Amino acid sequence: MDPTIQRLFDTYGESVLNDLGNFPHEELVVLLNALPIEECRRIQLYDQINLYHYQWSADAFAVGLHLGLTLLNNEIRRPRPQKG
Repeated sequence: MDPTIQRLFDTYGESVLNDLGNFPHEELVVLLNALPIEECRRIQLYDQINLYHYQWSADAFAVGLHLGLTLLNNEIRRPRPQKG
């Protein structure tokens, strides 16, 4: 990811996501606790899922930022001609 977009996500996007509270921490903990695995493995799974969520969120932020800037600058490229 572009370092500028990553920095924007780290300083803005991540805090917005945290405020929204969409990551189901409690539900995930309940599901992981129901698995018959060792505690250290449970923690590794939780951390990995959290990392995937963070990576997906950063990628989604980058795509949204790019789309927003493209729309703002009217630089939309259409794959086919518009109907008249």
